[in-house]
Amino acid sequence: MPPGGGGGFAMADRTLQSVISQNHRRVISVRMRLLEEYSLKLLELFRPFESVLTSRSPLPQEKTEAIESEIAAFRSRIRDMKAELGLEHAHRSARREAAALISTMITYVEELHPRYLRGYGAVPDPMDHYLKECLKDLSETLDKISRFLKKEK
Repeated sequence: MPPGGGGGFAMADRTLQSVISQNHRRVISVRMRLLEEYSLKLLELFRPFESVLTSRSPLPQEKTEAIESEIAAFRSRIRDMKAELGLEHAHRSARREAAALISTMITYVEELHPRYLRGYGAVPDPMDHYLKECLKDLSETLDKISRFLKKEK
């Protein structure tokens, strides 16, 4: 908080909004969005997670209330800084985020190809054939998802 509490940090009749450059505003906005996003991910760690290849035990529930309170204060400060620095609210495109995720997933599938695994040792023929078939299926599924996302309604 600025001295004296509350928002409205000013410098001799000039607000911070009037002195911050567009470059600084852009960099600060990106970092602040990441801070907010990560603070929300912290809250997810209080729930157990179970998937096909991963499991995670939750953080102890007795700490939930205290941490939720601190994260609320953290996000409140972020909100104050947004107002004081004149940061704009970002509008994300779910379609673009999905496309980026699909692209990354395609890269991971490609990296599982036996030709890349040979760097870790010889890939036995049965495993080579198995991986190629499975990776073909995974790639086709990702292609389908990508096409669904590109379709207009």
